[in-house]
Amino acid sequence: MKSLAEVAEFYEHLTHHIVPGPNSYSYFVPFLLLPLALLTPPSVLSRSQLAFLFLPAIFACQIHSWYAAGIDVISVDLALWSFVLLVCRDPRKTHRRIWISTPSDSGENRPSDTVEDIVVEEAYPEKLAKRIPWVFTLLVSLRLTGWKIGDPSHDKTQPPARLSRSAFLRHAVKTVVQSYLILDAAAFYAWTDPYFTTSGMEVGQPFPPPNAQMATWLVTLRLLPPRFLRSCVLAGQIYAMVTGMFYVPLIPMVGLNAVGILPYEWSPHTWPLPFGRFSAIPERGLRGLWGDWWHGVNRQFTAPPGRWLAQALGIPTKSITGFALLMISAFFFSGVMHMGLIPPEPETSLLSARWMRLHIAGFFWAQIPAFGLELAVSKLVARFIPQALDWSVTKALVIAWTAAWLCLTLPLLAVPFRELGYWHYYPVPVSLLQGLSGKGLWTWTW
Repeated sequence: MKSLAEVAEFYEHLTHHIVPGPNSYSYFVPFLLLPLALLTPPSVLSRSQLAFLFLPAIFACQIHSWYAAGIDVISVDLALWSFVLLVCRDPRKTHRRIWISTPSDSGENRPSDTVEDIVVEEAYPEKLAKRIPWVFTLLVSLRLTGWKIGDPSHDKTQPPARLSRSAFLRHAVKTVVQSYLILDAAAFYAWTDPYFTTSGMEVGQPFPPPNAQMATWLVTLRLLPPRFLRSCVLAGQIYAMVTGMFYVPLIPMVGLNAVGILPYEWSPHTWPLPFGRFSAIPERGLRGLWGDWWHGVNRQFTAPPGRWLAQALGIPTKSITGFALLMISAFFFSGVMHMGLIPPEPETSLLSARWMRLHIAGFFWAQIPAFGLELAVSKLVARFIPQALDWSVTKALVIAWTAAWLCLTLPLLAVPFRELGYWHYYPVPVSLLQGLSGKGLWTWTW
């Protein structure tokens, strides 16, 4: 059994060289300060007093912890969430929690999917006993599902349309299986392409000659341009990892709700699906990809600072300038947040942590000019070439533009992922493709 000193040494090595994480007590203080701030009623501290008293303390603790072990995703998220809830918004005044009355609440035994829900809105409670669950539910509601916040564009979607438990489970299981197969295929390919394991190799560098044992489908894929194929592999892995991260824990949660252990409002089948319509991409390009299809978990704390700045400057949020501020805020802070994936002293990298963080942030920051270009071109087309092109031709052009931009920018993410050795490890324990190739199904060794 390891001694306490050995465990501490292992943890320090882990958080400094592999995965960033807390290394000082100051890291945890904001997790106490933010709920304490929101539990303080307006009769004790006004909105401005609350922000002036708590926000500097929260930021000071975060900065101290970042000096100790670098930034990580969770601490950056908490800093942004604190700024949004204490400065950009006034949840004690404008936010209302939405309760949905279920059949069990009224003593009826009818299936919950066959009766009409009763919606109840709960403002900031006066009594502390009710205020505590209200505040802590708000803090973990990162998408603000089940909340009205005083923003018409958000409030009109609440409460969200929901699937039945069975429909949600069918969709979730199908998505998990699909993600597993994509991860397997992408990882199997990546092991045959030195780009994913060779530091400094350019994305457009030609493929090496295939060996005699290489599967026919892998040889056929190499007829595609190197940048395009490698970008597709990276995009597939990112999509599959993110969807798996969302759906795998949601499936047992729905099961717990079905047997009465998990409350109705905490069951994922009552929430919006993590991803939106894929059809939004051929309709609106990058705006459809990021605004409609891709998950919006971070949107409620990366975009509001831009909206708040627009309102402070008297700029209408629906104007082009207002939209630009919101977009710049969303992608700028997304880039900063994802910098937290890089440990302060990467163990296997030939690049510095700062340079790797800039690569990751650069991918998100590069979407800002692309949004501006796409919006300008779409307005010019709508003005000077109204209905001149067939709708199918327009979709094809939008898809080509979106794919081209992602092929240009996705390799920015590949550089730090490769330096961290992500592709030296198989992401799934059982590989169908590896089994079919005669190498055995099991991929993980102990």
